[in-house]
Amino acid sequence: MKKRLYGVVATVMSLSMAGQAFALGTASYSSELISSKSLGMGGVGVAGATDDVSASYTNPAALTALKGTQVTIGGTYVNASPTFTSAGSNATSPASAAGDVSGARATSVFVPNFGISSQFFGGKLAAGLAVVDPYGLETHFDGNSPVRYAATDARLRIIDITPSVAYKVCSGFSIGVGADYYDTIDGALDHAVNVSALNAKLGSPGLAADGSSALAATGDGWGYHVGTTFEPNEHHKIGLVYHSNVKMSLSGNVQLSGLSGASALVFGGPTFTAAATAPVYIPQNVQLGYAYKPNDKWVIEADAAWYDWYDARQLGVVYSGLNATQTSILGTPQSFDPGKTRNFGLGAQYKKDDAWQFRGGAYYEGASLPESAFDPAFADLPRYGLTAGLTYAFTSALSVDAAYNAVMFHSRSINQNQIAQGQAGFYGSFSSFANILSANLNYKFDTHF
Repeated sequence: MKKRLYGVVATVMSLSMAGQAFALGTASYSSELISSKSLGMGGVGVAGATDDVSASYTNPAALTALKGTQVTIGGTYVNASPTFTSAGSNATSPASAAGDVSGARATSVFVPNFGISSQFFGGKLAAGLAVVDPYGLETHFDGNSPVRYAATDARLRIIDITPSVAYKVCSGFSIGVGADYYDTIDGALDHAVNVSALNAKLGSPGLAADGSSALAATGDGWGYHVGTTFEPNEHHKIGLVYHSNVKMSLSGNVQLSGLSGASALVFGGPTFTAAATAPVYIPQNVQLGYAYKPNDKWVIEADAAWYDWYDARQLGVVYSGLNATQTSILGTPQSFDPGKTRNFGLGAQYKKDDAWQFRGGAYYEGASLPESAFDPAFADLPRYGLTAGLTYAFTSALSVDAAYNAVMFHSRSINQNQIAQGQAGFYGSFSSFANILSANLNYKFDTHF
């Protein structure tokens, strides 16, 4: 079941691809959603148009623009419903009728966030800290779905702790740097095992009930990001940020259950557990933002980003404690061929008065995994997002942000010839839609150090 364990790594990779595009409002149940302000403006923020404490993560240089000491705490609720529509049976697909729809149970995920920032030495120096749970994946495909050999249940939780500092070099120009500690506290993937196909591969053909595979893994890794903001005058502001490659070394185990016949003989019984390790890479990326403020009422920002997935080609799973026959079945690590991605976001904010602000935005993000690595656990589909948000200030110090994001995924046709050890793949199209709601409570202290 090596390819399925490898599939978990591909799934985590997919999630990470989505996650690192936070500044563009990446939208799916795996998105890095760190604040309501950014989400309401289409996920932009590299140029600092949102004046948001999330700058510690988005672009640390923007921290110098945040007055006094500010604190925010909030969360995001995500509800998504991916579906698979069969294109009918073919030589490589389980028997299914054209048009059969395998729906995943609608999943609901809550993603919390926290941030704090403060200025020092009259605003020349600033520091911030963001603690976010950027991924909230949970999918459940039916046990009789054509994709059951790829995924039935999947789950992923990653916490990112990002302390940052910024320095105002001169009026209108700031630089900043931040650390990123990623901790995968819960990663899991369950799928069915085609025991009949596995036994046939072992030279003992015959019908057998499906088995199951369950994988659990955890791991962590460190990275960094550096950024700058340039404001030539009160109407224009440019932001640029670079995020380093991050390697998370996941370790855990995979458990096979329901084995019978030849497969049970090879693995010593109906159940088998093996230790496994695998690297997961978050790519280096460059993000550019431009904000235009025509007057005191309006601000508009556009962001673009580029992600380099070259290092991710090294993905592979290594097992421990296997004999030669088991290794030949589970396989050896294979290369991976992810593509580079380019994402775009656009947002605007209108300040009605001292109490009310309104936001809106849109973004686009392309698919990042090739068909050969597509995994239903995370349906990697091109996506379009429309967002809306607002802020209400109870006082000059206390305010609340709220945002809504409708995520429209472009359907993608997949013809997986084989997903694991001779097991039939799936042949059809994937689609999805997600609703995202977010809220943050903010408090500002006039004091700074």
